Amino acid sequence: MVGTGTHNASHPAQSAGAPLKNHKCVYAIPGDNLYLREQASAAEAAAHRLGMALQVVSAEMDPILQSQQLLALVQGKEAERPNAILIEPVNATGLPRVAEAAVSAGIAWVVSNAQVDYIAKLRRSAKAPVFTISQDHIEIGRLQGRQIAALLPQGGSVLYLRGPAMSSIATRRYEGLERGKPHNVEIKSVKVQGSTADNACVAVSSWLNLSTVRPEGTQLIVSQNADFIFGARKAFEARPDESERAKWLAIPSLGAGVASQLKSLVDHGTLRAAVLTSLTAEKALNMLAVAVKQGSQPPENTPVEARSHPPIEELAKKPITTRPQ
Repeated sequence: MVGTGTHNASHPAQSAGAPLKNHKCVYAIPGDNLYLREQASAAEAAAHRLGMALQVVSAEMDPILQSQQLLALVQGKEAERPNAILIEPVNATGLPRVAEAAVSAGIAWVVSNAQVDYIAKLRRSAKAPVFTISQDHIEIGRLQGRQIAALLPQGGSVLYLRGPAMSSIATRRYEGLERGKPHNVEIKSVKVQGSTADNACVAVSSWLNLSTVRPEGTQLIVSQNADFIFGARKAFEARPDESERAKWLAIPSLGAGVASQLKSLVDHGTLRAAVLTSLTAEKALNMLAVAVKQGSQPPENTPVEARSHPPIEELAKKPITTRPQ
C-alpha cells in the first residue's frame, strides 16, 4: 500500500524558499467513493501544476491500517520521508499520535474534511505548516434537515442512509440533520458499513427484508453521499415483487456531493434536491504551497462552501404531496 515516489535527499523540513519540485506530499484517503475519487483527481492535478510529487494512499476504511501506513512513512529513512501529509481520517480522532510524530519530524500535517482537537497544540511547536480545511459537516446535515422540512411540511417518514459510527463525517452530518429537521418527521436510519454504493446496497437490502418495512411508510430517502443513493436504488431494483419495486424507486431522494456529480441528477429529476459540497484537496495543496514558499502558517481552519440545490425557498414551492401513512 505504501510505496515510494520522488524524494528529496535532504530532511523534509527545508527552508521556506525551497522549490516545490523537491516536495513530496502523501495524500491519505479513508476509502473509495465518488467524492474521494474526485478529491484524488483534483489533488493530482494540483500537485502536477505546483511541481509536487504526490502519492495517494487508501486505508480501505480501516483506521488501524491508516495509522500503520502513515507511521511507516513518518518513521522511515529520513531521506525518504514525505515533506507533507494531507489526511482525510477514517475515524473521528484523526490519528493524533501519528500527527505528533509527523510534526516532530518536520513534516507538514494537513487535515481534510474533519474537525480534530489537536491542531492548535501542534501548531505551537511546528516547523512546517499544520492546518485543517473542511466542509462544515454539521451545516451539511442541517441543510438536509431544512430540505426535508421544505418538502414534507405535513411531516412524514424519512429513510436516512448514513455512514459508519466511527466516521466523524457521518456522525456530524447526522447531528446536523437532527438539528435541522422538523419535529413531525421520523428518521429511519440505516447505517452503511463502508463508503461505497455496494456497501449501501448490502445495508439497504438487509433493511428491506425486515417484515415491518413497506414502501408506503416512507415519503423521502435522504443520503449522506451520492454513492449511497445509487446503492439503495440497486437494492430496490433487486426486489422480486414488481409493484413493490416500482414504489420504492418512485420515492423522491436527496443526496450530498460535489456539483459535477449531483447537479445534473437534480436538474434531470433523478434526485429531488442535493446539498452541493466543495472539494478540499486542491485548495489544501495550494495553501500548503503558499505556506512553504513564505515560511508561514495558514489559518488554523478554513471552511469550504456547501449550498442547497435548488435553494430551500424553491423546494418549499413544490412539496411532496403524498400524505404520511
